[in-house]
Amino acid sequence: MTDEKKSDPKINIRYLFVMVNDVDAMRSFYTDLLGMQEQSYRNEEDWAWLVYQSEGFQLMMFRSHEPLPVIEKWTWQPGYDGGEVDGISWSMEVPEEEFSPTVERLKNASVPEFQSKPEWRQDSYWGFSVKDPMGNTIEIWTTPKERPESTLWPE
Repeated sequence: MTDEKKSDPKINIRYLFVMVNDVDAMRSFYTDLLGMQEQSYRNEEDWAWLVYQSEGFQLMMFRSHEPLPVIEKWTWQPGYDGGEVDGISWSMEVPEEEFSPTVERLKNASVPEFQSKPEWRQDSYWGFSVKDPMGNTIEIWTTPKERPESTLWPE
């Protein structure tokens, strides 16, 4: 190894391609329940996709040509105490004022949830883990402007 200083790479992840069984079910979850803004959507017999833009990053979902297994177990994430398998999962930040209504929409839609209510996690944020229609573990979270007096989610 030489003593020469290497320059930082100028590489950015811009797209994540996810194959799904049902583009409309994913659209219902991410658009209607989470409130993400769609950039592009198409669902025709031969071609289907759904795209979300998030601060320079695109989450792109394409309908699989063959049925894919839906993940049954919870994926481990560093923010909460749980998860049975190692795998891909993601966390999605929700503005503080939209967090509680988002949790309620998810609960009212009977989305599989890791716990029955949001948890105060890592002594710094509220987190609520759910599964999307493919069984991916998704943590929605928000960091309040001020630390709550109680770290138990209000009933």
